[in-house]
Amino acid sequence: MSRLPLVSAETADAEQADLLTEVQRQLGRVPNLYAGMANSPATLRAYLAMRDALTRGKLSARVREQLALLVASENGCDYCVAAHTMRAGRMGFTDAAIAATRDARADDPHAEAVLRFASTVMRTRGRVDDAAIAAARAHGVGDAELSEIVGHIALNTLSNYFNHVAEPELDFPPAAPAKGPAMTPNWRPARNVTLVEGYTLLDGDGRPVRTIDDVEVRIEGGFLHIRIPNTPTVQTVSAPAVSLITFAES
Repeated sequence: MSRLPLVSAETADAEQADLLTEVQRQLGRVPNLYAGMANSPATLRAYLAMRDALTRGKLSARVREQLALLVASENGCDYCVAAHTMRAGRMGFTDAAIAATRDARADDPHAEAVLRFASTVMRTRGRVDDAAIAAARAHGVGDAELSEIVGHIALNTLSNYFNHVAEPELDFPPAAPAKGPAMTPNWRPARNVTLVEGYTLLDGDGRPVRTIDDVEVRIEGGFLHIRIPNTPTVQTVSAPAVSLITFAES
């Protein structure tokens, strides 16, 4: 059951009704994501406007769909992974191509360069190095496309995070679980956790470190929770900030 009410034609005020009518016109129905987002007409209007603007960019519809699927997978949004898996299938993507997209891979070199750059942006929270930009450009990714990739990450992260908060009921065919959310609700022992450059954790002595050893971890909602055994403090980082987790049983 959704944690936020789903606005319907029967419960909507005039402003909400206009927005839901526009969603119905664009999509042929009102998915629960949009019905939940309509609790704030300002949020739904902003989301629709940004999505509409980005459809007029340089990136093709197929690549935009691949980006949406990749971002949803990285952010651990099962709702959006299901929605974009269905959309990708309708666009002619095979099951293998959909699985590859979720790992930032594609048969087309340009599309793969876009996905790899997007994955790097998310993993580093935008702090990409010159080599990442050069690698994308080497495969024909132009400056406008680089800008749009960031825009699509922002757009899809908005819907992903909204779903984490609202938890609307899934009204798309279920897909394989997303990578980010935690399919591990219990604490698990880890030999070490390493963050990407620029991010730190506090070790048992309170010192900032990129790698912390002998901890317990829990992955939930696109975030990694870390605690040092026998201490009450839990540290939390977003999944893109994590470079490597080595579990104790591996």
